[in-house]
Amino acid sequence: MKNNLLIFILMISAGSLNAQSKWNLGVQTGCVTNLSIYESGNEEANALFTNNQYKSIQLGIIARYKINEKFSIQSGMNFTEFGFSYGMAKNYSLKKPFERSSDISSSTCITSLPAMFVLNTPKNCRNVRFIFGLGFAVRGIDAQWDNQDQTEIPANEGANSKTTFMTAESRTINELSGAATWMIGMEKVLRKGNTMSFTFQGNQGLSTIAESTVSYTANDQFYTHTFINRGSYATFAFAYNFSTFGTRKANKLIAK
Repeated sequence: MKNNLLIFILMISAGSLNAQSKWNLGVQTGCVTNLSIYESGNEEANALFTNNQYKSIQLGIIARYKINEKFSIQSGMNFTEFGFSYGMAKNYSLKKPFERSSDISSSTCITSLPAMFVLNTPKNCRNVRFIFGLGFAVRGIDAQWDNQDQTEIPANEGANSKTTFMTAESRTINELSGAATWMIGMEKVLRKGNTMSFTFQGNQGLSTIAESTVSYTANDQFYTHTFINRGSYATFAFAYNFSTFGTRKANKLIAK
């Protein structure tokens, strides 16, 4: 009787652990590109001026729940920077062709809590499959972010009669916002159920979260432009998901 009771308890425990094994935890990192959008001010910019893409690194924690062999739900938390970056063309060395602008930038951290519905294709002979995701994210930034930056523009580089300055004032507009999020990529399933994936991901912000006004003088003419940022960005990401919860423990119990 006691042996039967013990076997029954082990079977329930193994079933419970197997139920938990639908969850994976993982980590993610990638390169992020964010671009601000012109809003107001001088519509015509000087040819020496550029509104650059803001580039940063993303770090994240992933939690994925497996519904069946084709579908899963993925959530987690991502951290990255977004902001504004401006440049003024300058004289440069032919030995250093990429150093051809004086840049000014300002940024702050953005935290994202995504919820995504994920579809994956069947695995091929190398245990590789395509994955697609679509969902929604809630993001938050520093409500008190208010930043001022300035860089000098030598007269010979700004085509001015004297040395001037380019200034940028950036600030938070909305500390909380929403975004549509999606991903497409490839995932390799390893022997123990852990996975590695390479994906291209997009986040389209649904409202303005920050604003920046840049001012400069070029060709002895004063310019001012205001740009907004919705926190929209694209990411080439690498993710590693650890083995599903309880898999090893469940297998040991069943073996006994």
